[in-house]
Amino acid sequence: MSLENGRFGHGREAVLLAGGTDPCGGAGLAADIKAVSAAGAHACIAVTAVTVQDSGAVYSWEGVDPALFEAQALAAAGDARIEAVKSGMLGSPGIAEALSRLLSGPLSGVPYVMDPVLVAGSGDSLSSGGMVSAALSLLLPRCALCTPNLDEASAMAGFPVSSREGMEKAGRTLCGLGAPAVLVKGGHLEGRPADVLVAGGAVRWFEGTRIVPGKVHGTGCTLASAIAARLAQGHGVEQAVEMGLRYLRKALSSSFPMRGGTILGHFPARGPRPGERNEDSFYDAPAFCPGCGSALEGEMPPDGHLNCPACGEVVWRNPLPAVTVVVRRGAEVLLVRRSIQPRKGMFCLPGGFLELGETVEECARRELREETGLSAGRLSLLGVTTDSTEYGGIALVAFETGETRGVELPGDDASETAWFRLDGLPPLAFEAHSRLLAGIAARRPGGA
Repeated sequence: MSLENGRFGHGREAVLLAGGTDPCGGAGLAADIKAVSAAGAHACIAVTAVTVQDSGAVYSWEGVDPALFEAQALAAAGDARIEAVKSGMLGSPGIAEALSRLLSGPLSGVPYVMDPVLVAGSGDSLSSGGMVSAALSLLLPRCALCTPNLDEASAMAGFPVSSREGMEKAGRTLCGLGAPAVLVKGGHLEGRPADVLVAGGAVRWFEGTRIVPGKVHGTGCTLASAIAARLAQGHGVEQAVEMGLRYLRKALSSSFPMRGGTILGHFPARGPRPGERNEDSFYDAPAFCPGCGSALEGEMPPDGHLNCPACGEVVWRNPLPAVTVVVRRGAEVLLVRRSIQPRKGMFCLPGGFLELGETVEECARRELREETGLSAGRLSLLGVTTDSTEYGGIALVAFETGETRGVELPGDDASETAWFRLDGLPPLAFEAHSRLLAGIAARRPGGA
């Protein structure tokens, strides 16, 4: 099969991932695919080896025939326009030779991220003899970026690397051997982790923090693939590294345990299963930019908007439409005690968010019935106000009624119903509710 990369149309940038399988789904091609997909790019794969491993150890592996690997890569490149290549576990010099032919032939000019996987994070070998020499002679001069960890940097540079000084020296050494840029990863440094990028004579340190104690399965694969996806999207090496590290930190903060070890959480966790309630999940800020797929950092600010640090898109969380009902009985009003967060256990007015297809009046009647068991008679519009809560911004439509039918029975988000005089209200869960009732009290003769 022969082809020229660039002849084919595409809907999104494609990254060719060369690496080994991982049955537990935490490292290798499984991590690669997740990282590339989270960036909004398309992942194509060419399997180099089949491994038997879990999140704690590698038990065995078997390499793929180099001709079969090359055929996989050509098939992928014939179907998608490859904008970047990333390699992880190659396993044998024969695979390195096949990849070198691809990079000098049909994939010539495509940015290549070389993650020189020689051993797993558990310390188990993932390569055969001669792999270091093949990587240095065949692949290092063809890469746009090489991303060794401390052990890999030691093997490739020819001296022990265990300090910041050694990391920088190794980066310069590998650049002298043909790599245009080297990111030496210091996740296994004693104390505070840090990574260093050496490129074109310049050095930049990326300081880190120990987000998860101990080793996490698949961090190297994830970082290199996240960087490759950004290169495919047109970012320069330094910016791609910065964005890739930001994504890795987000995935680390969502990591979770397996029986053998810990793996990264690339995507948001599931919502509640049928029959479960997870009231807190509604307040979570979005995890990824809907524009470019990059990880969003930080907490949802009071105005309800996040700026994507990668593409600059403003991620809007527009004010949510909600309704509340003031049920009056002379100088008394009906309140409900909240059974869920936020402000669980505090009193508030009955109400809630609009559902699809509802009018505000229909919503008011439904919420009153669900939370108090009462059906409203005539509803009068009190007005519209706004509030800022853990939900984000709220556009609140307030109704009033003095006519209800039925028997009070708390339900839905309410654990209790109770009547209070306007001049003896408890602290309320929401500021907007306090303002509404203060306004009603002020308009009554005598102020109550």
